[in-house]
Amino acid sequence: MPQFRAFAPEELRFIASFKIGELNAETGTVVLREGAHNAHLYTLLSGWAFRYKTTEDGRRQILNYMLPGDLLGLQGSVIGEMEHSIEALSPVVLCVFRRDKLDELFRNHPGLGFDIARLAS
Repeated sequence: MPQFRAFAPEELRFIASFKIGELNAETGTVVLREGAHNAHLYTLLSGWAFRYKTTEDGRRQILNYMLPGDLLGLQGSVIGEMEHSIEALSPVVLCVFRRDKLDELFRNHPGLGFDIARLAS
């Protein structure tokens, strides 16, 4: 799409190897759970989700809502485990990425790494 930056051919090859599929989840599905280790990162392709923390008394504190284009699970990739949970607010479609290739992304594709950092900020 012309409104986005052009990708170099090697970036497109990496992205093709980074993505491993798509996942459909119904409303109420917990996509990522607080305290869990996950082998994947996700981009929300369609639907809505929300990020929340569980309080000491078992209630949930919603931190933010997630819309298509948002990245899910990066925080858990960097610190080792999720510090919050993410639940589908509507039926969602997620693009699934291999978390173990994140280091390669930052090391060999700094432009993509900057794009990821901007999405996460």
